Amino acid sequence: MAEKLSQRAIAQAALDVIDAEGIDALTMRKLAQHLGSSPMGLYTYFPDREALLDGVAQLLMAEVETPPEEVHWRDAMRFIMRSVRHVAMRHPNAARLINRFPPHTPDALAFVEAGFRSFRRAGFDELSTARCYRALAAYSLGTIDIELGGYFAPDARAVTSDSRDTIDTPTTGKLLPLVTEVSPILFTQDDAAEFEYGLELLLDGFADAMTRAGRSV
Repeated sequence: MAEKLSQRAIAQAALDVIDAEGIDALTMRKLAQHLGSSPMGLYTYFPDREALLDGVAQLLMAEVETPPEEVHWRDAMRFIMRSVRHVAMRHPNAARLINRFPPHTPDALAFVEAGFRSFRRAGFDELSTARCYRALAAYSLGTIDIELGGYFAPDARAVTSDSRDTIDTPTTGKLLPLVTEVSPILFTQDDAAEFEYGLELLLDGFADAMTRAGRSV
């Protein structure tokens, strides 16, 4: 028996497929079979696969939790940013959709609204709020890419050496002493701890900018 179709039900089923098999495995035909429908039935709700993926992204961002209203703005930002990261880690196959499609449904924008309210209550004006949001978005999207993409994995960051092993071949240690020294640290860092470190730098920067503008936050 076919499941009753709706945009939400279709997007949720698509997310289930992506969680299990990856984005590339999702086709309208496969999803229709999963729902006991026909591909044409899905196109009534989503005009194409791109629109469906956008719908999946909106569901993901709707999972981001909002902080309590009364907390300090820095705690609110920590809460939201950690929640975004947790959603990405919970859906690693679908997480890159967060980078591809910005939030635009009311549910997906709930955490953005909460963040804006927190900034404004603390005395940030419209421009400062927009700038902080942009910086936080860039940090969040970048760290998701780095963490899930294995950017600092040892095998991905190994220095390529000359394939000829001769007496004239310079060693990496001589030519790149600091790369040789620092790289092992990069390869063994804890992703969650480094996420927190970078986030605190951003929040310190926001507070400093407001102080220099004559506003105490």
